Amino acid sequence: MKRAVWVIALLLLAGAGAFYLFGDRGDSLWNLMQRREDGLIVENVKSAFGLSKRLSAYEIQVAARDGVVTLTGQVPSEIEKELAASVAKDTKGVKQVDNQIQIEPGLKPAEESIRESARVADLEIRADLRERLAASPELKDKEIQLSVQDRVVTLSGQVETPQQKIGAEQLARAISNVASVVNNLIVTNPDATRTEVPGVSESEARDRELAQQVSFALFKERDNFANVGAIKVEARNGNVTLSGSVVSRAERALAERITREVKGVNKINNALTVTPAIGPASV
Repeated sequence: MKRAVWVIALLLLAGAGAFYLFGDRGDSLWNLMQRREDGLIVENVKSAFGLSKRLSAYEIQVAARDGVVTLTGQVPSEIEKELAASVAKDTKGVKQVDNQIQIEPGLKPAEESIRESARVADLEIRADLRERLAASPELKDKEIQLSVQDRVVTLSGQVETPQQKIGAEQLARAISNVASVVNNLIVTNPDATRTEVPGVSESEARDRELAQQVSFALFKERDNFANVGAIKVEARNGNVTLSGSVVSRAERALAERITREVKGVNKINNALTVTPAIGPASV
């Protein structure tokens, strides 16, 4: 008899708990799960916006309820508004997007966003340069410190030869978005040449050095090329061969003129091909 009473009591207790969880007086388990899912959706959409250079610059608010995402805020054009909706729709768990973003022509990115974007750009340049230095057989073991501020790279520390100092600067200048390079590297053995490298003849060393000097000269004028990295340089006995591609005949002629001005160049074989970029015809 007592056992039956205890069973009935437990059933009543369980029923009260169920009423609390699923009744009108409390949140149902389903609602709790849905709110958690909506919170994840909001975070995922915001993260996706943060990965977009066009959208991360503007303050876009995100809310979600039952899988329906509501976007508010301001952007400068219909393009950004449509992009925000497309990014949100492509986010896992989003069932529908209510795009209430307002278009404000001439709207400028938020100051905080500009600062963050500049900081990220500096960090990316630094990481890219560190990777390139580590991959260079001549520079990977050198004591090179680098810093990046407003896309200006500063090199400091020590290298052994003038060629290594030039090579480090060339690597930095070759990185996309680098504005300029301040080369404060100290050369500990200024009279050293590449002929000291085992297995490399004196003529081969001179050819390598000449090719590097031409490449460096071209990189210094990279703003005048669509893609200066597409130009390959080889040297042999003072004769330089340019190969690869440029987007116009003007670039082809400019590359030859820059090469001709490098000390030690006797003859130029201009094998550059002209491959026009998509757009207006090349001159």
